[in-house]
Amino acid sequence: MQISAHAAEPPLIRLGRGFAAEEQVWLMSARPDLTPNQGKRYQLKQILFQANPQRFQAYLAGEIDAGTAPGLSVIFASEQGLDIKVVASVCMEAAGKEWFSTTYMTKDDGPIRSVRDLKGGTVGVVGIKTATDLWARAGLLNAGLQPDKDTKVVPLGFPAMGDAVRTGKVSAGTFVEPFYSAEAAKGGLRKLFTAVEAVGYDHELLDLWFGQKFLKANPEAVRAFLADYVAVTKYYLANTAQAKRDLHKAGFVRTPLEIYLKNADWKRDPNARVNVDSLKKLSTFMREKLQWLEKPVNVDALVDQSYLPR
Repeated sequence: MQISAHAAEPPLIRLGRGFAAEEQVWLMSARPDLTPNQGKRYQLKQILFQANPQRFQAYLAGEIDAGTAPGLSVIFASEQGLDIKVVASVCMEAAGKEWFSTTYMTKDDGPIRSVRDLKGGTVGVVGIKTATDLWARAGLLNAGLQPDKDTKVVPLGFPAMGDAVRTGKVSAGTFVEPFYSAEAAKGGLRKLFTAVEAVGYDHELLDLWFGQKFLKANPEAVRAFLADYVAVTKYYLANTAQAKRDLHKAGFVRTPLEIYLKNADWKRDPNARVNVDSLKKLSTFMREKLQWLEKPVNVDALVDQSYLPR
């Protein structure tokens, strides 16, 4: 009996996660009661990574099967030949009062009154050739400034961004939740532009990807995982405050609970559908305006939504 029980053990999905904007992904581990297929048709192990490149390195080393990543990072990875597919959306940068969009801020009592004033200054981003870097460069180009030539773009961690702007280490910085609300509460900073304003359209922020080998070997496990993922996304959207409390209690979020509960949230598609057109636009911008890609990326071939619930 034991042998057959062991043989029937469901496939383990080793998923590389991040530390911002992935609430419904984390909720699958914080509240397994919301995922009826977990433990039956798949097993889930979430592994925390600080940066996207580390996730892809871990994938290449055979340490993870899937992960979260900005659409932009997946486009890069695909150009470099990684055999991965985007299977679902996590969240979007979207315009509208009800959504949060990554915000670039400067010192309120400083000399920077508009983006043009960043000439000769510096902008803090989380890493070079990350989404935060792309938005910063788009914002500078919109103001007629040449990134690197007119304005330096420098890497800084999110937790250090507020102090760096206040002390003048950088002229402007990139703020995402939960850091944005924490810094806004301290006061003394002013918005210059958002990610959506920089590129001019709503677009994918974070997506879920899987290695193609895992998809081919375990299609039913991936379908079961994504069915639970969509169900948890809908639960999160309908019960956001409770879900945030559960995530805080489970240690997924370190921000003080009362601030975290008030934070504006990114837009999330209840069915986890990917906005493929926005990825195509980002890919074109990366290649034509920033010269970040040597060759065009076939975004249609990179996205496979056939594993999502019909």
